[in-house]
Amino acid sequence: MTSTDRRLSVVYACDNNFVPLLAASIKSLEINSAGVQKDIYVIDDGISAANRQRLINSISSKEIAIKFLLVKDVVGKITIPYFNNAALPVTTFFRLFVHTFIPEGTERVLYLDSDMIVLGNIAELWGVEFGDSIIAAVQDPGIKTLGCSWGGGVRNWKELGYQADDKYLNAGLLLINLQKWNEFDVCTKALDAAVKYQKHIVYGDQYCLNAVLANRWVELDPEWNHLVDNDKPGAKLLHYIGNKPIYTNYTYSEKYRQIFFDYLNKTDWKEFKLVGAFTRRVRMVKRFVRKITG
Repeated sequence: MTSTDRRLSVVYACDNNFVPLLAASIKSLEINSAGVQKDIYVIDDGISAANRQRLINSISSKEIAIKFLLVKDVVGKITIPYFNNAALPVTTFFRLFVHTFIPEGTERVLYLDSDMIVLGNIAELWGVEFGDSIIAAVQDPGIKTLGCSWGGGVRNWKELGYQADDKYLNAGLLLINLQKWNEFDVCTKALDAAVKYQKHIVYGDQYCLNAVLANRWVELDPEWNHLVDNDKPGAKLLHYIGNKPIYTNYTYSEKYRQIFFDYLNKTDWKEFKLVGAFTRRVRMVKRFVRKITG
């Protein structure tokens, strides 16, 4: 760990619907990554004041400092592409803006999706060597390559000068070399790709990051982004893709759902009730209206 990174910088982006997921994720980080100081930055996409306080109340360790950043202060006047897809909320694009608020001199930043439970100690990641790469990430276990034939990947890989078998990353966990991220201007390039290549996009800004950073990333141990459609042991981090464990229509391993609730029950959401399909649809409509009306 470098002298400038004695405090680990971790970034999440979250809206009010996903706050229980975020609470469980931070609690898992608190418990399993003890022993090092952590600054947790939450890009706040409409989290209520009550839920912000509940998140703060859920943290018991003095090793964690949580900081909330409003979207308008992170993104400024830049327009974020909106994809009306329940599985791909526009919130995921906010990870592109880490350079706008992380303190100068910070060498590396860990971005985590809020639908993740951290089972390993993230301090391990601060020993990863970047070489000339900009980020470190896990190869997506389903969409393994840019030329993935079943519909994911980067469909215009040839146009972009890549090879079909170049590896495709899952953007749920990104360890970012902040200096190289800034020098390469990843945010601008990714947003430009979102506009220019929109017809090719399948998975929101994950497409954009792969289109921009192909062959510019270091591959991490796959257990640092273990998708819950895989019930094999060994996960250092569980990624709850698809229907989340807070929903009644969650379809993956009950063992993984129990792990999630083991952490959630240590937070201010210990009395949480599963969200049904109707409530979820209402929330999606409200989110869509809020996004298109500004």
